[in-house]
Amino acid sequence: MSLTTDDFTEFMAEDPEDDPSLPLGDALDELAVDVEVDSVEEVRDVRERL
Repeated sequence: MSLTTDDFTEFMAEDPEDDPSLPLGDALDELAVDVEVDSVEEVRDVRERL
């Protein structure tokens, strides 16, 4: 089985909800999740529970 551009036609169409004036980096920034975890503290918590 091989893939051709026809296989991706439905995914290549522009989304009418997209704002073309919004830079891609800003659009991706809206989707990003900033997670800060103190891994040492998390490991200690797990060890205490065990």
